[in-house]
Amino acid sequence: MSIHSRVQSIPTIPLGKIDFPRLTMGIHPYDGVSYQDEKRDADNLKLFGEVNPVADVIGHAVQNFGFSVAQVDHMNPELNRLHLQAIWETERRFQSDINLLAYILIPITLNGEIVSYLERAHSTLFGYDLAAVGEDAYMAQIKQDKILEYTVGGTLDNLVTPKTVNPYSQADAEKFEIDYATLEQYLGFFAGCKIFVADPGAEIDLLAAVGRFDLIQEYLDFLRDRFDTVISSVHHAGVTIPLIEEKGIDFDGYIVPVNQPGMYMFPTQDRVVDAVRNTNKPVIAIKPMAGGRYLGEKAFEYAFNDVGVESVMFGMGTIEQVTETATAARNVLGLRS
Repeated sequence: MSIHSRVQSIPTIPLGKIDFPRLTMGIHPYDGVSYQDEKRDADNLKLFGEVNPVADVIGHAVQNFGFSVAQVDHMNPELNRLHLQAIWETERRFQSDINLLAYILIPITLNGEIVSYLERAHSTLFGYDLAAVGEDAYMAQIKQDKILEYTVGGTLDNLVTPKTVNPYSQADAEKFEIDYATLEQYLGFFAGCKIFVADPGAEIDLLAAVGRFDLIQEYLDFLRDRFDTVISSVHHAGVTIPLIEEKGIDFDGYIVPVNQPGMYMFPTQDRVVDAVRNTNKPVIAIKPMAGGRYLGEKAFEYAFNDVGVESVMFGMGTIEQVTETATAARNVLGLRS
């Protein structure tokens, strides 16, 4: 029996060597992330601590709304493994495959230490954005960003900037390396999984910020030897996408935050929208509902119709959220539910 027998299929777009659906299941909040506050994170950790409740939600999305691709991750091994088990349980229940889009962290090292999420990396990216658009435009962007506020612990007073932490210098950047032994461990997390799309993490932004396009190309080549389709997450898309395309680095597409309030769209919403519209590669929007702050059909109208992305990926944590959000997204695409 086809898992899509009850509903009109979600249309696809060409992405590298595959056909990719215009609607995709994201991993949040199954890994605890709410983009709201610590209490909701804690509630999510309790709610998604068992396989069957997660499989029930995924199954509802698959069986009743036609979803066929799910994002998976390795950064929170316990919950991410449980999420994979829930996907496999859903496949068992409906006797069909769910394709996987795998986020794969880039283990960038300096003198043997992974730097990807250190404060100096955040400081470097702050300076990268500031240099691109100027202080007034950048500060106006981040002061309204509730997702950014959430990621730095609930207050923008915690922001790491070049004034508080030294960014990486050019001399530091010249010593950056990719730790392929650690990368093989990351890939080992997905042993037994057939990866539909590989997604190097948004550490691409850090490499672009310090001009290490050689490492970006090196990493892309490494993944292309293993996966048919390779895209890249970019959180600073307004600067990074034009730079990597200028350098001729040929990803199959991009994953980019896109939402009407402009949250997590760096360095500014306008620059991200311009980058998305000007690339000839498919863009998969994430955070279309601004972390639960911009709901309903208007969220998908903005991403699809106003900005012009090819696909949208979003999280749905309950059966009710699946029904409401998937119905809204499908309506914007003109699909019967």
